[in-house]
This record gives sequence, structure tokens and C-alpha cells, in this order.
Amino acid sequence: MAKHKDVLPKIVALKRQRVEQEVLALQQDVARIEAAIEGLAAGLKAMDDPPAGFEALSLSAGNGHIPKVLKDIDASKAELARRRAELNAARLALKNVFHSEEQLAAAARRH
Repeated sequence: MAKHKDVLPKIVALKRQRVEQEVLALQQDVARIEAAIEGLAAGLKAMDDPPAGFEALSLSAGNGHIPKVLKDIDASKAELARRRAELNAARLALKNVFHSEEQLAAAARRH
């Protein structure tokens, strides 16, 4: 019986480890996407600066660079929203695992 009693805490610990890794990976994804959006926006803003000149701006517009950058920013923002939703779900799962660990600890103290 003691072996069966030890199995559940081990399963919960493994689940916690997996969810913690998932949360970390998603946090890194969110940070990477945010940095990419900032880089794209900075590149777009640089085109507005006077040193870029009219020729560079018209060449970028003529080749479709500006619409492409705007499309990339929109796609990145959509991906960021998806990743943030996944991160919130993973955080909720981690909270549930913590709750399970607390319940197991309380049950162990009662017995």
C-alpha cells in the first residue's frame, strides 16, 4: 500500500515539472515575439526619419516593403495574442498543480 501512496505525489511532481517547463518556454516565446515586433516597428519608424530621404522611402513603398512590414507586425501581434493565451492557460494549469500538491500534503499530515 505504501508504494501506491507514493505514486500520486510523484505523478503530481512530474506534472508540475512539465508545466513549469511549458510556462518558461511560453514566456520566452512571448519575449521573443515582443522583441521582434519592437524591431519591426523601429525599422518602420526609421523610414519616417528625415535622413532616410524621399528616394529611400519611395523605393521602399514601390517595392512593397512598408505594407510587408505592416503585415508582419500584424501577424506577430496575432501570434503574440495566441502565445499569451497559451501562457495564461499554462499558468492556470500550474496553479492547479500547486493546489493538488497542497491537498496531497494536507492529506499526508492528516494520516
